[in-house]
Amino acid sequence: AVAVAATPEWPGPVFLRGLLSGIRCGVVAIDRKGALVLINRHGCEILGFDESPPEGTPFDRALADHPKLVRVLREAFDLANLPNRSELDLGPRRREGTRIGFTVSHVQGDDGEIAGAAVFFKDLTRIERSEEQKRLKDRLAALGGMAARLAHEVRNPLASIEVTCGLLRRRLSDNPDGQQLVDRITDEVRRLNTTVTTSLEFVKPVASDLQPGELMPLLNESIRVAEGRHAGGTIFITRRCEVPPFRMDPDQLRQVFENLLINATEAAADPGLVEVEIERVPAPARASDHDAWGEFEELVVVRVSDDGPGIPEEVRERIFHPFFTTKSQGSGVGLSTVKKIVDSHGGLIDVDRSSLGGARFTVRLPMIFEKTTEVEGQHR
Repeated sequence: AVAVAATPEWPGPVFLRGLLSGIRCGVVAIDRKGALVLINRHGCEILGFDESPPEGTPFDRALADHPKLVRVLREAFDLANLPNRSELDLGPRRREGTRIGFTVSHVQGDDGEIAGAAVFFKDLTRIERSEEQKRLKDRLAALGGMAARLAHEVRNPLASIEVTCGLLRRRLSDNPDGQQLVDRITDEVRRLNTTVTTSLEFVKPVASDLQPGELMPLLNESIRVAEGRHAGGTIFITRRCEVPPFRMDPDQLRQVFENLLINATEAAADPGLVEVEIERVPAPARASDHDAWGEFEELVVVRVSDDGPGIPEEVRERIFHPFFTTKSQGSGVGLSTVKKIVDSHGGLIDVDRSSLGGARFTVRLPMIFEKTTEVEGQHR
């Protein structure tokens, strides 16, 4: 007699829900009537939900903050060829925006008919931002080479003009009016030379020397420098937390916070008030995947607020653009360099209105720690 193997029992709903909950991508499933069946844990994290909306909720109501995703699911029942490895930008629920890659699939019932639809998606935001940073780095490298050659060609005649002005000034020792005109030429030459230098500094790619460093000492030193530059300003740390050492370039981050704090003290009222807040927050869902910056579970957030006039909403989008400035004597390089440094650390910088009435700059940095390794020979 030939033994016939028993047909294994099909897993029950508890097993299937556990499987979908643990899968390393987001899943949203709806039935044929448009009722929500489930949003798994990873999907909730990407979409910004603390918990999944109740089962049976109309899916367009449950996903009201993500109209593009609603449209994808709505069209799933009318398409013969479903989207596969497509991409879209989610709605404005996430401030910095979220781009996902997704695949749509029909769910068949026991009768073979289409009983529902599911979309499987992955957060591509960090991958896309890393690729954009690489493209920007390549463009800046090419621009840096061109700027260096241009700076050399401009600086040589500027130096010659300045030397000539010095000789001419000596010959006009008995002509004060002539000396004043020569001094004006010299001042303009030096200003132009400074512009060339700052422009050259900006187009140089940022090379961060990442190493374990402590945030609080460099923040305290930045506060000391900013208060020294503007004696009338007062800087308070209104919220702080324990921040263990993480991978950073301390010199570059000190430059970031010195720039933000000096700008804040200059913009603040007289006498001015500047507040600094430090906190740790969980990383977005996308940070749980291994990427170019390493693995991290938390972000450290530093906010710098002032009680000045603030930054008009119509110029906020351009505030980090190179050579854009709202100051009469500004070069427009400071904040663009700040953004370059934050980007090189895999972080984000943002600006909005503070509760003090002025501007609030928010810096978010991934807390990436040195990987610990076992002592060599420990198991030998």
